[in-house]
Amino acid sequence: RPYKTIIPNYIYEEIEEYYYKDVLTKTTILSPRTGYSFGIGKFESNIIKPKLAKIIINWIDKKDTKYIRNSRNDPSYRFKLIYRGSHDGISNESFRKKCNGRVKSLVLIKVKDSNKVFGGYSSIGFCSLGDDYIFKDGYRFYNSSDNFIFSFEDSEDTQHIKISRVVDKSQAILDSDYNGFNFGWGSLSMGNVILHANNNSNNYENNLKTDTVYIIEEIESFNIS
Repeated sequence: RPYKTIIPNYIYEEIEEYYYKDVLTKTTILSPRTGYSFGIGKFESNIIKPKLAKIIINWIDKKDTKYIRNSRNDPSYRFKLIYRGSHDGISNESFRKKCNGRVKSLVLIKVKDSNKVFGGYSSIGFCSLGDDYIFKDGYRFYNSSDNFIFSFEDSEDTQHIKISRVVDKSQAILDSDYNGFNFGWGSLSMGNVILHANNNSNNYENNLKTDTVYIIEEIESFNIS
């Protein structure tokens, strides 16, 4: 009985009862903890389910959408909710007030009259990004090779996913008071309650490109660490 010294008495007694008397255990067996099984802790979103956050962190790590994360080898991420439109107001001003500075950031957008969800990840943030920019046509552009934008058909969709990674990294983010956020000059941009994804600048891959003008129903932004 080499393990008796390390097994609590009540569990050891229940094992004996089951083995000798076929009596089922009284001890509650807890299900495995899954919070960090795919590298994400608490995720406070009203727009998407945590299983879609799993896909997003695969993209952040530049892995395949269906990659199964290993808690031993893959990094974990924390998503800190810093802005929610229904609470803070849906406007350029309210977004820029809450979502400023150089920090890895995620934005999620639920649009009206549709189940569709849009989003974008920026490794440098969205606005107030400092002096390291290029000036083109009167706008400030910031460099990132890690940014991407995406869409889901609904809050749980894992089948009809679209992702577009940045093509021209020197114009990954446009920082302007005319927008809450602006990925690549209109590839995915917020103009108060309006969302555009026309990608006329071709600064991102064309997988999301649409001329449809959407109305933002809900929007959330997270700092990622």
